[in-house]
Amino acid sequence: MHIGFDAKRLFCNQTGLGNYSRNLVRGLCEQFPEHSYSLFTPRIEYFDNFNFQKQCQLVLPQQKCCTSLFRIFGMAHNIVRKKIDVFHGLSHEIPIGLHKKNIPTVVTIHDFAYKFFTDDFPFIDRKIYDFKWKYACTHADKIIATSIATKEDIIRFFAVPESKIEVIYQSCDDIFRQKTTEDWKQNIRQKYALPETFLLFVGSVTSRKNVLSLVHAYEHIHSQIDIPLVICGKGGAYRNSVIEYVHQKNLHTKVLFLDTVETIDLPALYQSAQLSVYPSNYEGFGIPVLESLASGTTVLTSNRSCLPEVGGEAAFYCNPDSVESIADAILTALQSFGDASVQEKNYAQAARFSQQKFIEQNMAVYRELS
Repeated sequence: MHIGFDAKRLFCNQTGLGNYSRNLVRGLCEQFPEHSYSLFTPRIEYFDNFNFQKQCQLVLPQQKCCTSLFRIFGMAHNIVRKKIDVFHGLSHEIPIGLHKKNIPTVVTIHDFAYKFFTDDFPFIDRKIYDFKWKYACTHADKIIATSIATKEDIIRFFAVPESKIEVIYQSCDDIFRQKTTEDWKQNIRQKYALPETFLLFVGSVTSRKNVLSLVHAYEHIHSQIDIPLVICGKGGAYRNSVIEYVHQKNLHTKVLFLDTVETIDLPALYQSAQLSVYPSNYEGFGIPVLESLASGTTVLTSNRSCLPEVGGEAAFYCNPDSVESIADAILTALQSFGDASVQEKNYAQAARFSQQKFIEQNMAVYRELS
């Protein structure tokens, strides 16, 4: 079977959607080397992020063109030319007209953040996303939803038949499942000038992630716990407003910000933390929750969206709308620090989201359509 992918995110995104794409294609090459895989992308920004396997072929535009136009219109011609058996749009879209070429198509829908948090997305972007998401869900032969919550949103917004949607939970990189040594953790803490232990938030610092509410909650209890809060992630104006608030409240020695952290260093950060805190208002999956559990680190997250699907009975939960709830949950979750039974529960929950299962379920969709 010859499987094609919209690989723009794979080569142009270093975080969430990029990691999803890389983990899937890399896993397919390893678990199903008998098939061939073509990666269609308008350009390459982070070539080092993906180790090419011999089964993979890179397909770039034959001439310079606009990225968006290539993905929407130009890619279809190349897909037909390469005689693809199944095409998978890895992030919300498929080329226009591809369904008329008798090539089965799959699309992964990750989330609908642009519909729930309109202030985070310019008006024109929301209109473009709405068109792309709806077109893909209408014309793809199969839709992969990253959670039950996302599946319900697809049905809610686009009236797609439930039978057309397959929920396939993603996995996380296996480096998070590996125990790091004390020496390595110390080296990483020194590299980023961090204390011996801390509370940890990992993710983009946007209003959707509810980071300011986390800081407010920490402000209420920091004198009781005397543990710094480390916020690890990029952001724009919202992140700047959080930093400004921290300085206004004279918390700058207690709330520490990291901008860029190499992925290879993240397991040591998780495993150094007493608690991973992720009080997000909305997610399509919530990969930091899984990374925390796979690292054996206790995690506190929100009781909404898909997050209970990922955290299961292992995670602690809060109401993200309530600063008091977040603060109380932090205090409760911290009591489990060092409890071996809690750590084993974390590992067991993370094992439900194995890379092998993730890859096999995607391949089953391709085989069904080919």
